[in-house]
Amino acid sequence: MRFSLKKKSGHGMHHVRPEDRVPIGQKIAYGLGGPLEILSVTIPKSVITPVFNIGMGLNPVLISLVAMLWRAWDAFSDPVMGNISDNARTRWGRRRPFIVLGAILTGLTMPIMWWAPESLSQWQLFTWLLVTGILFYTCFTIWSMPYYSLNMEMSPSYDERTIITAYRAVPQKLAYLLAGWIIALASMSIFGVNADGTPNLINGMRWISLCLAGATIVLGVLPGIFVKERYYAKTKGQKKRRLMDDVKQTFRTKPFLILLTIVFTKLLGFGFIGTLGFYLNAYYVCGGDIKQAAVINGVKASMLILPNLFAVPFCTWLSSCFGKRVVLYVISASTILGFLSVYIFYDPAHPWLQLIPALLVSPLSAGIWLIAPSMQADVADFDELETGNRREGSFSAVFSWTTKMTSTITTGLGGFVLVWTGFDVAHGAEQPPHVLDNIMHCYVLIPVAFSAVNIVCVYFYSLTRERMEDIRAQLEERRGAL
Repeated sequence: MRFSLKKKSGHGMHHVRPEDRVPIGQKIAYGLGGPLEILSVTIPKSVITPVFNIGMGLNPVLISLVAMLWRAWDAFSDPVMGNISDNARTRWGRRRPFIVLGAILTGLTMPIMWWAPESLSQWQLFTWLLVTGILFYTCFTIWSMPYYSLNMEMSPSYDERTIITAYRAVPQKLAYLLAGWIIALASMSIFGVNADGTPNLINGMRWISLCLAGATIVLGVLPGIFVKERYYAKTKGQKKRRLMDDVKQTFRTKPFLILLTIVFTKLLGFGFIGTLGFYLNAYYVCGGDIKQAAVINGVKASMLILPNLFAVPFCTWLSSCFGKRVVLYVISASTILGFLSVYIFYDPAHPWLQLIPALLVSPLSAGIWLIAPSMQADVADFDELETGNRREGSFSAVFSWTTKMTSTITTGLGGFVLVWTGFDVAHGAEQPPHVLDNIMHCYVLIPVAFSAVNIVCVYFYSLTRERMEDIRAQLEERRGAL
């Protein structure tokens, strides 16, 4: 899928200068690294509770606690790696060596957590997951911080930055298709069944994790091999900065703080209900039939692949015509409408109607991961004008730290939300009606409330196209074009 922008008048699409365009081969190589976040973060987060709670009987509060500690460690290590990447001076650049090394290490450590012995006690299993997860996410950080920083260095163009991110978004959408089928794949009879006839989810995830690890290594090294670092020539003579100085300066950058708030409210809305989605599907709509719920999840992911793909060029076009803030307004509005429709379409008598809210929410909601990285690149230019330094690694690290701490909070509290609803796995398909009602209300109202707050946050973001064109002109007058 190729993205291009041609100049029109008024609110028409804007022109990308030839010198600002990144060769399509580099865009593809960079974009193919995008699925690693799905493989490494989204899939474990989405399946850890059903796999280890239903598959191995681990208490959901302990699962939430270990996931929360994973993310806390991951968030702590991000600023350290971002600072290391910013300060690196190698013959291959600041980012590329770490991208190659990190992809290999991430793939090698990914499967370990899923191969926990089934004989372990509750606290032994907790310890296994905690230690192996910390090892894995440390390796992922070595890859992810330089990778995300590289995105901000590829072009100085307001619109080309969004196009680059679109090339990353397309493979990510395809990876989400796999994520939607993970539980269904792990439920296949080829992986065995338990004594009560239920699928052996843990054994399925063990073997699936080996395939995911191989894909991680192959896709993860491509950006480090083929993508050039446009700003490296300028940063070679840049003075190295201490970690805490960088962090303090980053948190003093007002447009960046507003961007963080936009993303923070979005993640809270979806994060608190991340665990509830499968339980609402399995126990409310499907009456406790886990296999049917898993198949519906897989079909839902398959059905969404084309709308999600079409949403990428649509959001790119919308951003070019009307700016990045308008895209964020549209995303929040579609989220509110989609979740409110859950009250209508999550019907036990017609389980397949639950596909309709997914169509309303998913395609545009994921557009925030198209727009937010492009906005980070704009913030990096704003910061260079203010400080004279290029600090992409610091912004990537703090952005990632914020998203991961949000994930830590929502993952930790998500298990408590499930417990608060009154859900008890021992009741199986016979959950009390008030429990199912509690799950439904939490699943709908939490993202609706946070989306409303998100709209207010977007209003205060000031780096419009006109402002960025002025910043670029000042930068090029000061240090020349890059």
